[in-house]
Amino acid sequence: MTIEEQKYLEECRKKLGADQIEVIQMAFQYGLGIKDVRRVAIPKLNAEQMRQTVFAMLEDVDGELVDLCCQGTFDQYQIPEIVSGSVSGLTKEEIMSYATPDLPASRMKKMRTQLIEAKKNAGNSAEGAAFKEYTENLIKMMETSLQQFKENNEKFEVLSTLVKEHVLDEKNQEIKDLYENLKDKDSLIKKLQEEAAARETQIKKLEEELTAARTRSNAEVVEGKTEKVTAPTVPPSYWRPQPPQTKKTILEKLFPQKTSDILDKIAAEGLSSEQLEEVRSAFDSGLADDEVKRIIKKELTADKMRKMREIMLLVRERRHTDA
Repeated sequence: MTIEEQKYLEECRKKLGADQIEVIQMAFQYGLGIKDVRRVAIPKLNAEQMRQTVFAMLEDVDGELVDLCCQGTFDQYQIPEIVSGSVSGLTKEEIMSYATPDLPASRMKKMRTQLIEAKKNAGNSAEGAAFKEYTENLIKMMETSLQQFKENNEKFEVLSTLVKEHVLDEKNQEIKDLYENLKDKDSLIKKLQEEAAARETQIKKLEEELTAARTRSNAEVVEGKTEKVTAPTVPPSYWRPQPPQTKKTILEKLFPQKTSDILDKIAAEGLSSEQLEEVRSAFDSGLADDEVKRIIKKELTADKMRKMREIMLLVRERRHTDA
């Protein structure tokens, strides 16, 4: 291997895999030059595709057919059918009649053998001339089909370009409009947040002013009450002081027709006004005295007393329902 070939091999190592490098080395060993090796040193070709293409070059296959193999559309099984057709004496046009990437290698092989057999049997007879004419017509038809496919492909590319231009431009404009709308919404949200913060500040200021006004009002009320208390009042001659009401007297008015033991228990617990209201509600709801005694406890809050009353009523209702 020459120095130039070694340098090129080192360049190939940067873009090709180990299996592909092995094929490049094989090509140089078989005597192919750098110009020919460059045709197969393509990353998209796997090692077997490269190997079969090298064999095609060694068999002096037509250059156009080699270029066709280098496109990567034929696999490692289809390329040997192209090489075999060339070795068997088929012309480029005849090979092109079955060298189609869509055909599997087995189908290509069958068409190749049939074509070779037909050429052998035809010879120089009239049948050979007819076969040759048939082959030429078939090749012309294929060339026409390829030309039409090429034209249709070009039309498709033009149409695809137009669609991309219009659709993408419209989509880009829509995205741009959406972005602008988002920017406007962000500005609006920021403005609303600033207004909300200003309102909260204003509300807080008003609340502080209201609290201060209430404090001043309460102070004035207290001061007025103090003045009223300090100012001696002379009761009229007919006024007689009322005897002070005891706590039990108040409870008797609040809970009429209740026994002394219940009133004593309520008085002993020292319940608040909210708790007394819950006890009164318990009596009004129809609970028995013994049931009400269970909630007359100082440590129970008015809310707990209410919940216990509701539970006792619910239990009583279920008992009646079950009965």
